[in-house]
Amino acid sequence: MAPIFKPILSASLATLAFTHAAPAHAPPTHADACGIIRGLNATAITCKHVVDLYSAIPFDNNLASTTLSTMLTLFKDFYVFTDSALSPTATRPFSDDPVDIIAKMEKFGRTRYTSDYQFHTDIHNAVNIDCYLSYSFVQKLSLYAPVVDGKQDALTYLKSYARDVIGRSHDPNARLNSLLATLGFEKEKGIFTENLGGFALRMTVPEAPYVDYQLQCPHLTQPVNLRDDYLSPTETAPASSQNSAQDKILFKPIPQIIKRAESEPETVTPGHQYSGAKQLLAGNATVFYHLKDRPDTGVVVCHTFHVEEEERDVMMEGLEAFNRRNVTNIIVDLQGNTGGYANYAAFLPDILFPSSHYLPGSLTSDLRVSKSVQQISAKGYNNSQSGFFDASSFINMNNGSSVYQNNDLFDKPVTITRNGRTNLWTEKTQPYSTEAPANYFADAVPFPWSDKVNNIRVLTDGLCGSACAMSAYYFAHRYNVPTYSTGGTHGEDLSMFSFAGASVAELGKVQNWYKTSNMTCPMAEIPYRSTITFSWLETYGEGRSTPLEYDAELYWPTYRLDYTPANAHSREAMWKDVAAASWK
Repeated sequence: MAPIFKPILSASLATLAFTHAAPAHAPPTHADACGIIRGLNATAITCKHVVDLYSAIPFDNNLASTTLSTMLTLFKDFYVFTDSALSPTATRPFSDDPVDIIAKMEKFGRTRYTSDYQFHTDIHNAVNIDCYLSYSFVQKLSLYAPVVDGKQDALTYLKSYARDVIGRSHDPNARLNSLLATLGFEKEKGIFTENLGGFALRMTVPEAPYVDYQLQCPHLTQPVNLRDDYLSPTETAPASSQNSAQDKILFKPIPQIIKRAESEPETVTPGHQYSGAKQLLAGNATVFYHLKDRPDTGVVVCHTFHVEEEERDVMMEGLEAFNRRNVTNIIVDLQGNTGGYANYAAFLPDILFPSSHYLPGSLTSDLRVSKSVQQISAKGYNNSQSGFFDASSFINMNNGSSVYQNNDLFDKPVTITRNGRTNLWTEKTQPYSTEAPANYFADAVPFPWSDKVNNIRVLTDGLCGSACAMSAYYFAHRYNVPTYSTGGTHGEDLSMFSFAGASVAELGKVQNWYKTSNMTCPMAEIPYRSTITFSWLETYGEGRSTPLEYDAELYWPTYRLDYTPANAHSREAMWKDVAAASWK
């Protein structure tokens, strides 16, 4: 039997270089690309088949014009960061060029496209409209740490790729982390599994159908050359299959995609993955571990904030379990958490500091004001059908903590100039949100770690985003909890969170608000099946004047932690690294 090549490559095990084949984005070689791919067995579909299919769809100027018109209105009238993104300088740990999204859209309108795929590639790279995502592209070699040396070192290439393709952070090393293999919690099994990462598993067409790798292993005198094809499973095996890493026969391409879960028996008892970390309790978003060789340390893993209020009970039950086991130190692991509901994101740090907890959503905010926004808000006051543009759901900060009793929030905007562009905004406000019941906080006060900064640590990877980013912000800047960011590039900066300081809405919901109010929406429906999200409300750090999304100073962690062969494969090892560095 040929030797099995494990798909995770460490910087400490080998050096790596790779080159790409010629670009795959050539015109289709067959007139009936759709017919060919329809007639193939799913396991026989290759990268070239998908490229031919996508490229065969003709460009329709009317459909493209409708798309651009809608997107221009969305970014001019509703999107909150249109002006902030023009900032000419990026402060560490950020590294961004200014982005004029309106100018980009207008440029697309002047471009002479020859295929619909070319048009949507530009749109996707600019604003992430997901039209051509029916197929995923998978390599079996996945990297979990940036490695150097060779003809074209991997670190240089991956950083360039992350800069040009990944849009989830202003920080290049956070973007780099999104390309690498990571551990994600698989709720159904109750264990952590290896995700391939955005370079090995992608939904957009790769630059070429294969990558040539050169591996220099410590125990070999000669480099090992490996060609890894991008294989394409169909819609029946979408990107969610990344939760299971796949194996590959070394130097021998396999002809089909096989999910690991389907080809190998389960070797881990659900909920009991780590010999040195006992899983005590698992909810829908929160998992509790007790470190056996550090019995004073417990770990709270929050892998998502897409939870209901009942998760508060899970949180309290887990903390009570820690207390019964004489835990005094807590690590909060937020790695890979891409957000969810802001209420639970606030509840998490507040319950660990119960004596001084804050109301959820207490950060200062504001919204963009345009004629379109005023139009919908005028009819939507105190009307749940109007969605986010209902002044009665915001606190009037000029009148204590009560909500607006009229539509002044939108009717009386203020003028703000940012980066040379002037627009109207609401005065500073806060979204109204109810506080968690007081009994939770009263019950948490006696715990030995409660209100003690030295007994709590937060662990992130730069990919903690949205509501998770807000939670990390509260820990770091409201309660002064030391934070650890892991991954990135050795010796370089790494943010503790990404895409913070905004609330996200869907274009379709805004269009529906107009419909239910019997009003004409200024944005036509996109003529393609796609979900388009945008930031509609921005928040500010406490005492800050720059929107949190662009306030780079607030993204700094207290400490940096590199991936190692041990902690990249095992959260238990990562937790022990943090515990050893934090508590003697």
